[in-house]
Formats: sequence, C-alpha cells, structure tokens
Amino acid sequence: MAEIYKIQKYIKNFEDFNWSDLDLYQKTTIAYHILDISLLAKNFHRSVRNKGVINGEDKKFSKAQHDRDEISSLIIIKLTLKYLEESPWMTLNQIIHFCKSKGGKFVELSRDTYERRVSSLCLSGEIHKVHIKELKDEDIAKISHTRNFKYAYKVSREANEIHRKGEYNVAKAAPLDNFLLNMINIINTLPKNIRSELLEKIKD
Repeated sequence: MAEIYKIQKYIKNFEDFNWSDLDLYQKTTIAYHILDISLLAKNFHRSVRNKGVINGEDKKFSKAQHDRDEISSLIIIKLTLKYLEESPWMTLNQIIHFCKSKGGKFVELSRDTYERRVSSLCLSGEIHKVHIKELKDEDIAKISHTRNFKYAYKVSREANEIHRKGEYNVAKAAPLDNFLLNMINIINTLPKNIRSELLEKIKD
C-alpha cells in the first residue's frame, strides 16, 4: 500500500491528463519506448555472475538458465526491496499475492508454479528460508497479524552483496543508458505543459 500511495502522490497533478489527450504519433511513440523498456526488463536482474560462486562461501548462485524467468526476477526484486524495510521477511502467500497483483500472466499462474520458483531460489542460496520458531515474536508480528504460516523468506545476505556490487551477467543486454534514453524520449513526447510539470516533479 505504501508503494501505491507514493505513486498516487506524484501523479495526482496529472489526473486530468490521459491517453485521449495524445495524438496518434505521441501514443505510438510512447508505446514503442514502453515496449523497448519491457524487452530490456526481461533480460535484467535474471542472475548474478562472478562465475556463479561467491568467494569464500559454499553457496552457489546459478547462472542464466531456463527457470530464471520474470517470476524469479520479480520475487528477488521484491525481497531485495523488503530487505531495506523494517522487516525483510515475507510469507509464501504474501509473495504470491504480490506477484498476482502485477496482473497479466502472473494472475493465471498456479500456486505450485510460485512454490517451485521460491524453492529454486532457496536451493541456489538467493533466498533464505526459516521456520517461524527461529524468529522472535516481534519479528513475526511485523510479518503478519496472524500466525497461519510456518515459514518466512528473505533475500540472502550473499545475494544482496553481489547485487550491491552490480555484478549482473546481463549488463550488456539491458544497459542503464538505454533505459534512461527511453525515459527521456517518453518525456519529450508529452505535451509541453505536462512535460514542464513532470520535470518539476523530478527536481523535487
């Protein structure tokens, strides 16, 4: 809910502006750049490199593979963000609910599919799984108001260390400058008055 609030806070000044206010060229141009960003995103954050091994650790992080898809990436990204919040833990139900909230194909996927992805990430050492008996009562309370779950998950310290260093084996496939260029082109496509307001928001 906090994420939604932040987004709504920044776009409230643009509520009267929508797709119908754009001409065909603007709509198509923006759609093109959104598609380009989407294609870049499919290749981003899919695995860590450094030969798949963390120096000094027994855990091995798998390199690019068939089951390293958008679902796994979405889970890792969410848990990485949670790691920076008050409580880094999520239940399996919370993970599934988050993924399904993204809509599209994520809604149609079965619970078993999500369970397999989470299990795979646990086996690779990217996610840490614990029984709630190993957690303190105050930590459990931060995860959920009910105790109808046995396990909690968080991104592993080792995974975060590799992510922090920026060692992604897809850096060339999804370079940051291409993403920024697409964002700049989208902003430049907007009507001048909307563009000015948006740039002011960015300055804030």
